[in-house]
Amino acid sequence: MKLHLCLASLAVGLLVSMPANAQSEPSKKTEADCYARQAALEKDMRDARSRGQMLRRRQLQESLDALRARCDEIASKDTHEARVMRQKNVIMQLRLDLANAEEELQRIVSESKK
Repeated sequence: MKLHLCLASLAVGLLVSMPANAQSEPSKKTEADCYARQAALEKDMRDARSRGQMLRRRQLQESLDALRARCDEIASKDTHEARVMRQKNVIMQLRLDLANAEEELQRIVSESKK
């Protein structure tokens, strides 16, 4: 029974800490950095176009396309990690419920034997 209480308290602790981990600050910063770099490249492209620097504008466009692909990958990865974390939370809650149900069953069985 003490083992179940330890497991239950551990599970509660993990449940409380996991949502904070799912939305970690570095991933938000990385995504924000992506958008900032995209904006800077778009500005450089406009400047190059206004100066008639078509080769430079094309090179910047290629860099922007590659950056957008990386940013999309980062965004989808964050989304995947968030889904994984939510599913882990569901599993931990189910394990906690199972431990509580087993404890209740043991209590009921022990009462009937008395």
